[in-house]
Amino acid sequence: MITVFIYIIFLGNYSDIQLAQNGTDANYFPFLPLLVKNYFKSLALIYFQPNIITGVIIALAILAFSRALFVLSITSFFLSGLVLQLLLPGQSESLAIIVGFNAIITSFALGGSLVLPSGKSFMLTLFATAVIVLMTGFFSILLTGYGLPVLVLPFNFVTLATIYSLKFRKDQTDLVLLYFKPGSPEENLYYHQNRKARFDNFKLFFPELPVWGEWTVSQAFAGEYTHKDKWRYAWDFILTEDGKQYENEGDVVEDYFCYGLPVCAPLHGKVVKVVDGIPDNVIGESNIAKNWGNTIVIDHSEGLYSALSHLKPGSIKVEEGQIVDKGDIIAACGNSGRSPYPHLHFQFQIDDTIGGHTHKFPFAFYLEKSEGELALKSFDYPKVNSMVQNLEKHKTLAKAFDFRFGETFKFEFHHKGETKVEEWKIGIDITSTKFIESSAGAVAYIYTSGKVFYFSSFSGNRDSALYWFYLAAMQAPLSYHEGLIWEDSYSISELPVGFVRFLSEFFIFFGTYIHSKGNFKYHKNEDEKEMRLKGEISLAGNFLFAWFNRHYKTEVVINDDGQIESFSFDQQGKDMIFVKSIINEDEDK
Repeated sequence: MITVFIYIIFLGNYSDIQLAQNGTDANYFPFLPLLVKNYFKSLALIYFQPNIITGVIIALAILAFSRALFVLSITSFFLSGLVLQLLLPGQSESLAIIVGFNAIITSFALGGSLVLPSGKSFMLTLFATAVIVLMTGFFSILLTGYGLPVLVLPFNFVTLATIYSLKFRKDQTDLVLLYFKPGSPEENLYYHQNRKARFDNFKLFFPELPVWGEWTVSQAFAGEYTHKDKWRYAWDFILTEDGKQYENEGDVVEDYFCYGLPVCAPLHGKVVKVVDGIPDNVIGESNIAKNWGNTIVIDHSEGLYSALSHLKPGSIKVEEGQIVDKGDIIAACGNSGRSPYPHLHFQFQIDDTIGGHTHKFPFAFYLEKSEGELALKSFDYPKVNSMVQNLEKHKTLAKAFDFRFGETFKFEFHHKGETKVEEWKIGIDITSTKFIESSAGAVAYIYTSGKVFYFSSFSGNRDSALYWFYLAAMQAPLSYHEGLIWEDSYSISELPVGFVRFLSEFFIFFGTYIHSKGNFKYHKNEDEKEMRLKGEISLAGNFLFAWFNRHYKTEVVINDDGQIESFSFDQQGKDMIFVKSIINEDEDK
């Protein structure tokens, strides 16, 4: 702005800017109301153009790019005119265009471009519009006497002050500042919502269950017997067979299936507390004096600790100060302390005390069987009476989704009347994020989590094999279990939605009315060597768009050698995309 003023004062004049406010072609549109003419003039001022036609072209371009910005431009302009008439009636005619111009670009910034669209961002733009009127009047009085134009000073003042102040909020609420490479406001919102749905619970650490095999959660958060108040975020694990946790009469600890079984470190860390030597209880009795029984506390750094209690006396294999890795056997399940029957008590906490207050922290990935259904859980909390187990890597799946830096892949597919060959290359960016780059001009980024394969985002050509693979393999656990199912969500902007998405985005400040969900499972026939990752992507609308729904079927075929043999994307039978891998048998690829 300082540079512009220097130019105006010393090197030129601003007659063209004045022309932009006057609108040289206004006489060609006698049928348009003055308010509508002023709206187009305000838009034309963005490019210092002196005609209404420019404003019409800009309005159409904005409409094509973003329905949210188009709605904001109309709302903010007409509101600014109303506020101007109420607060500064004597200057309403002279300031109408410059006020409308500043109100529009301020609404763009605060309503969708720098702040993600939401009901609160819409209310913020309404408030900012009223402030723009006052700021424009102020700068007009301040600068006119010196022969200087107002230009975008009100926009700069209001927008920068607002964005700066939003950075100091303790709670982010729905006013989310843009934090990634921008697209349209709608695409930004979809990206944010999808990332939040998929990764919002993800943590710095990836803890696993502290047991091997399939165990039952006998008590979870806010349990029936214990786990109350400041100790409510804890789990008790037992082992069951056919619904029973013991054989024979269950009168001695050795009758219980879980007794004496290995207990493991949930994460890498340093052992900071060890209590041993407390005897196992007689079944049905509890040692209240030594409430936690034999216990190990592990420091995982960054203020996170875990505690494993009621361990078998003499079974502890670690000592204080020792470093352990995730999965290391550290003790055995017992019945010491306040434990009427053998079980493992586990909790996260934020200090190294025995029996410290619990801290709500999720397990990264585990399988949960509940009501006969086996589901993948990601950064979640096991529920009471569910049967849970850690993921064990399947060699074939792990190899298929282990895209290594520098590897290349070739695929062939027939689409739109021609046969195409596409090559992929695996790369790593400056932040060490792995990605697949396609010769067709597309890039898919990979989120590395260890036991579950994730695609995090896609950009580029959607008429490419990589695009369909991205949709078909959005998430894939590297563990095979017959009947295992899992869900994932998609960004609406990443799916072939059509014109309905365009219409729904006029109401985006009141909510998103089209939602997507993917349901996936592995399948393998007894007479087949291949393993198939099958998926169904559903699109559904609500409220005004409740009539809208679509379904896409996907499949990825993985052969016995751990190679992606083919994949397909079926758009409700209208367009079936089938992509076959070109496997070079002379090279390991």
